[in-house]
Amino acid sequence: MGMEVAVELQTPEGQNWVTKMAETNTLLGAIVGVIHPTTFETGAECIKAIDSSSVIEKAENLQQLMKVWTSPFPAASIINNWNTPLHRDNGATFSSMDFLTSVGPFEHAKFKVPSLGLDFVFRSGTVVRLLRRIVPHGAESVGERFCYAQYLREMILAPLDVEGPQWVNISDVIQ
Repeated sequence: MGMEVAVELQTPEGQNWVTKMAETNTLLGAIVGVIHPTTFETGAECIKAIDSSSVIEKAENLQQLMKVWTSPFPAASIINNWNTPLHRDNGATFSSMDFLTSVGPFEHAKFKVPSLGLDFVFRSGTVVRLLRRIVPHGAESVGERFCYAQYLREMILAPLDVEGPQWVNISDVIQ
């Protein structure tokens, strides 16, 4: 499977959404840069490589998109109004800290990481960093919400000739 611009981002609405998210993605990127610099640096290398790459198969609107892309993560997903059972995200890299941001007017949201003994309130605006490929996690809530997940995909590193980030150390997590 090759790399391509997501169908949703090939539309004017998708590009408009990326433009409107520029400030938010800049802020979230700055947080990544402070708490796990190697994830930030690897993501920034990926973004730079994507902008100048010929390995993107479906590259419609890629140049316009790259002009407004401010996230250090080359991949993102939106999970809308979905309670997620405990799972791991197999597409993520093993060594990078992925970011999950909770947004919306919902109630009683919980984010669970039982293998680490964590079960906490997942309010709107909460940002969770997690090794999503390694650590089982899940979330549940009542009401309208979405989770904005940003991450590095394992499958894009080699084609872009980018080395994965260094592993997270305990000092990166406990500050």
